[in-house]
Amino acid sequence: MFNGLAPLKLIDLNYQWAERWVRHMKLESNLSPGSIRKRVQAVARAIDWHLRKSPEAMVGNPLRLLPRGYSSYNAKDAREVEALGKAARIDVQRDRRLLPAKGTELGEEALILNALDGHKRADRERPLALKDGPAMRMLFQLILWSGLRLREAYTLTIDQVDMRSRVILVRSSKQWYGREKWRRVPIRPELLPELSNYIAGSAADEAGALLFPFWNGTPENLVATSNRLSQRFRGLFAYAGCTGLTEHDLRHEATCQWFELRVPAGEWMFRAEEINAIMGWAPGSVMAARYASFRAEDLAARLYIGS
Repeated sequence: MFNGLAPLKLIDLNYQWAERWVRHMKLESNLSPGSIRKRVQAVARAIDWHLRKSPEAMVGNPLRLLPRGYSSYNAKDAREVEALGKAARIDVQRDRRLLPAKGTELGEEALILNALDGHKRADRERPLALKDGPAMRMLFQLILWSGLRLREAYTLTIDQVDMRSRVILVRSSKQWYGREKWRRVPIRPELLPELSNYIAGSAADEAGALLFPFWNGTPENLVATSNRLSQRFRGLFAYAGCTGLTEHDLRHEATCQWFELRVPAGEWMFRAEEINAIMGWAPGSVMAARYASFRAEDLAARLYIGS
């Protein structure tokens, strides 16, 4: 329990235990500061819930007493971690985007689509072999051009895709206290013909049929399906030569592209509030700022339009 620490009764929780747990997560588990904070916050919320339900309990929540910056590795932590043959961890903000075409070199989107279409790399003996290749190609494009989370995408049913109104009805994979949340995501022009052709060629036409063949439809299989597809994306990106790219980076890319869309007159197409709704974030959320990674080259190019 708690990353290797022995379980104990709530009445025995104290500040010294909280410090020992944080120390264990740094030295033994060697977790990043962000991972440490998530674990502490999750347990702290559980203790808060218990205390609210047990007004007779004369104990406080020691995790709420941890000082600011408790999850970061200080100089002493760094020395002790290095003595164990490990390295002090820092939080790394993901800002990986698909690289555009440069000169005669293809952009990463084209490289990935080539791999999905069975094109063989010059330095490989054979092309990439992917099970359910057309479905994998559609899944990649769907996430790239909509920003759906992986689970939101592969659990879609055909009747959630409204080609007439050009909208996808998405059941959010991020629920709140068990409440089912839905949102409507517009289908971009780049995605519309690809999605239409894929659905037209699908053998599943009954109501409620899954759009993709990756999941068997049972809640118990969701984690295994997500892990399997994440592994497939890693293999795909590695074959395409997209170093360091992950499936979740496609959601970052989609966020930036939603922000960068303009109407013919030149104004921005969507407001931040509208992009929050598209991506499934609460009004006023700071997630858009975290996900938006604008290229300095693109920003510089705007300065010299017409010059």
